[in-house]
Amino acid sequence: MTTLILTPAMPLHGDVERDDATWVGLLDAAALPDAGTLVLAEGERFARARLLVRDDAGVRGYVTLPLSGETLPGDDVRAAVAALPAAAGWQMGADAPPVTIVVCTRDRAGMLRETLDSLAAVEWGALEVVIVDNAPSTAETSELVHGEYPDFRYVREDAPGLSHARNAGLRAATSPIVAFTDDDVIVDPQWIAQLVAGFGAADDVDCVTGAVPSGELRNRVQAYFDARVSWSKLIAPRLFRLSDPPPDLPMFPFCVGEFGTGANFAVRRDAMLALGAFDTALGAGTGTKGGEDLDMFLRMLYSGSAIAVNPAAIVWHRHRSDLDALSAQAVGYGRGFGAWATTVMLEPAMLGAAMRRAPRAVGRLLRKPMATVDADGPHVATASDRAVSRLELSSVLSGPTSYLRERRRQLDAGAFAGPASRGAPLERRLWAALAAVAGILGLLAALPLPTWLSLILLACFVFVGPGAVVRAWVPLPPHLTPVAVPALGLSAVILLVTASVFATWWQPALGLAAIALATCVGALVTYRTGVRA
Repeated sequence: MTTLILTPAMPLHGDVERDDATWVGLLDAAALPDAGTLVLAEGERFARARLLVRDDAGVRGYVTLPLSGETLPGDDVRAAVAALPAAAGWQMGADAPPVTIVVCTRDRAGMLRETLDSLAAVEWGALEVVIVDNAPSTAETSELVHGEYPDFRYVREDAPGLSHARNAGLRAATSPIVAFTDDDVIVDPQWIAQLVAGFGAADDVDCVTGAVPSGELRNRVQAYFDARVSWSKLIAPRLFRLSDPPPDLPMFPFCVGEFGTGANFAVRRDAMLALGAFDTALGAGTGTKGGEDLDMFLRMLYSGSAIAVNPAAIVWHRHRSDLDALSAQAVGYGRGFGAWATTVMLEPAMLGAAMRRAPRAVGRLLRKPMATVDADGPHVATASDRAVSRLELSSVLSGPTSYLRERRRQLDAGAFAGPASRGAPLERRLWAALAAVAGILGLLAALPLPTWLSLILLACFVFVGPGAVVRAWVPLPPHLTPVAVPALGLSAVILLVTASVFATWWQPALGLAAIALATCVGALVTYRTGVRA
C-alpha cells in the first residue's frame, strides 16, 4: 500500500475558520486501490474533507469525510467511493477540433494569474487563449499577459460590461469552438477535452457546459454560497432540447441553474453569432449586473439547439469570502435574474411558457432550497445568511428597470448589441404592452366603481394609453417622450369631449370605453407588428 498525496483544488487565499471550513480537492479513483493513507496538503487546518471523485475521465460524485490532522484512512475513502454511482459521460471522438478559450477580466491581475497558470496546463492540441481586458483602469493585465504569457492573445475592450467583453472574445476567436471562463477559477487539465466530448453527444449540440464545484471553502461565507448555487451539484451528464422536456424538471426550460453557469461553457462560434451574440445590456459591469449566461442558454434552446451538460469538464470556482463582497454579489445575482426575466417576458416565443410556469417560479424564488453536495443534509442558515438571501430577493425587483435603462443608455450611445429581436422590434413590443395595460385600465374606469378609483384608473389610461400606441410607431428623443406621451392622451380626450359636445351626445362612460378599446386594439396590432419585425 502507498501513501496518496492530494493538493487543494485552489491555493488558499486567507485564514481558515476550522469549524466552518471544508478541505476541497479532486480524487482520481484509479489511484485509490493501492492507497493505504491519503495525505491532504494543509488538511490539518480543516475539520472535514470533500473529494470530487473522477473515474476514467467521468465524474462519480463527492465523498465528504471528517478530518483529524491531515490524513484520511484509505479503507474509509474506498468504502465511501464504492457507494457512489458509476461514472457516465461522452467519449472523445476521433476529431480534435481547434478551440479558442476566452477569459474576460477587469482589474484583477493578481487573481487572473492563477487562472492563466491553469490554462497553460490544459491538455489539448490546437488551442488558442484570448484574454479580454474589459474597460481597464490600469495597465496591469496587459503587462501580465504580455510579460508572462506571450503565447496568449491580449484583446482590449473599452465598452464596460461582461457581454461586451464576451462578444469581443467571440469576434477575436479563430476556432469553430469557443470556450468561456472567468478570472477567479482554476480549470482542470482535461477541461477542454471534456467540453469537446460534449459536442459529440448529438449533432444539434451547440453549447456544452460543465461542473463548477466550490474550489475553496475556508469560512462560513463561502459555505453559504456553496449551498446557495447549483453549480457543484451537476454530476450526471444531461442533454437538453426544447422539443424534449425532461419529466423531472417541471419548470423547463426556465430551470436555468440546471444548464450550468457562465464560468464554464463552450459554444459553436457560428451558432452563437447567428443568435446575435450576447445581449450587451446584461452582465457584470453594466446596470443589470448579470443574467447574460441565463439569457444565452435559453436563446440557444429556443433556436432549436441542444445543450449538453458534461460534469467531467471541471472548473473550480473561488467564492467571495467576506460578507460585504457576498452581499454585493447577491445584489448582482438578484438584479441580473430580474433583468433576464424581463427579456423572457418581452420575447413572444417565450412569454406563454413563462406565464404558465410563473407561479411555480415565484414559489421557488421565495423558498429557494439551500443544500450542499455533502451527505449531512440542508445548509443551516444563520441570521447573516438570511439577510443576504433577502437582499438577493429584493434586488430581483430592480431588474426590469435596470435592463430597460441600460439598454436605452447603450442604444443612445450606439453601443448596444445582441439579438435582432431586441432592437427596434422590442421597443415597439414594449410600448405596445404598456398601451395594452393602460387600455385595460381605461376599460375598468368606465365601469361603475368608486369615484376615487375611477379617477386613478382614468388618469393612468389618459396619460399613458393613446400616447404609448403612437410612441411605438414614432421614435422620439428620450427627453421628449415624458412630455409627448401624456400630451397625446390628453389631446385624445379633448377631441372626444369636443366631438361629444358638437354631436350633442353626452355619454362619457361609453366614449371612454370606446377609446380604451381602440387603444387595446391598436396595442395588439402594434405588438404583432413588433413580433414580425
